[in-house]
Amino acid sequence: MKSLDEQFNKLGEELKLTDKSKDQLKRKIMQNVHKSKKHNIKQYVWIAVAVCMLLMLTSPIYSPTMAKIAERILPISITPSFSDGQYNPDLTSQLAELAKKEGYTVNFVGITPSPYTIEISLILKDSTLKQAINDLEAKITNYLYENGYDQYELKFSEEIEVPYHTNNQEDDTYEKVCEIVKQVFTANGYAQEADYELAGVKRTWFSNIVLIDMPDHIQQSEQIIADIDKEIKSQKLNVKDIEVTTFNFEHRRQDNRWAYISSDIYDAMAGKSTYQLTGLSYKVRKGHSYVSIKTDFNQPPSEEIIKEIEKAVQDYLALPETKEVIQDDKYTVQFLLKNEEESFIKITN
Repeated sequence: MKSLDEQFNKLGEELKLTDKSKDQLKRKIMQNVHKSKKHNIKQYVWIAVAVCMLLMLTSPIYSPTMAKIAERILPISITPSFSDGQYNPDLTSQLAELAKKEGYTVNFVGITPSPYTIEISLILKDSTLKQAINDLEAKITNYLYENGYDQYELKFSEEIEVPYHTNNQEDDTYEKVCEIVKQVFTANGYAQEADYELAGVKRTWFSNIVLIDMPDHIQQSEQIIADIDKEIKSQKLNVKDIEVTTFNFEHRRQDNRWAYISSDIYDAMAGKSTYQLTGLSYKVRKGHSYVSIKTDFNQPPSEEIIKEIEKAVQDYLALPETKEVIQDDKYTVQFLLKNEEESFIKITN
């Protein structure tokens, strides 16, 4: 077997590297070296490889093989939102936890696409925003770096803590209405529907209006509304009217399922320059779920990247926990070019 020096010398003879490829390769190599924590022989071998490759970056060299190797250093891993009945924390939850461990109170962590922007809003008591940034920026940047995020904007903001005054009577009315609605639906044989949030309360100057979302397949809807009204009056709640709107229950359930699935796929690649994601949309039409991942590619990316994305999505869709969510849904998942008219990946069942 040839030594590493011999392999890289041979590789160096055929290489010619563009500035863009230099930056991408350097970033991928350094991410891989930085992630390595184990102090063993393999670690030092990889560091040696990284040093050799970085040295080659200083000369005008390029290799499609080298670029493909670099792109595969951090493979895509799509994690289901739920597994084993537990919620898997997403990036916003992980960053919020990181800030909390540093002693800060987090108001919210939000992410917006195109440009991919992470905003961390803090409630500050004994420190300034400048001090908080000094304490947190390097740690959060390092965390993002270790997890492959290399195309993002990071913003910190301060939220002034305002005492939150609640109207206990209004909150009590809402909770009682929700409980009444759940009990009435269950008593009429619709326990599954009752598990969904079907009730709301609209405040008015002098009283409240109860809003009911009624699944359109329910035959006893008039009786259910009459029972709800009767129970509200028996408890003497401050309600003057009930407004009812109908919806397709199965459509909404499917829409809810694919909100999680589409987010799982998008979140695994967003903020990473290799994949150039700019947005996400999904819809359910006639029982078929459509997920569209928008990208900034004018032309399809390399075959290597396409295969990597396809494999990651297919592996994710084949997971038992994902299949449990999908049920019998028909679906199409596509990755779109920048013009949003052409797709370079389409996965359907």
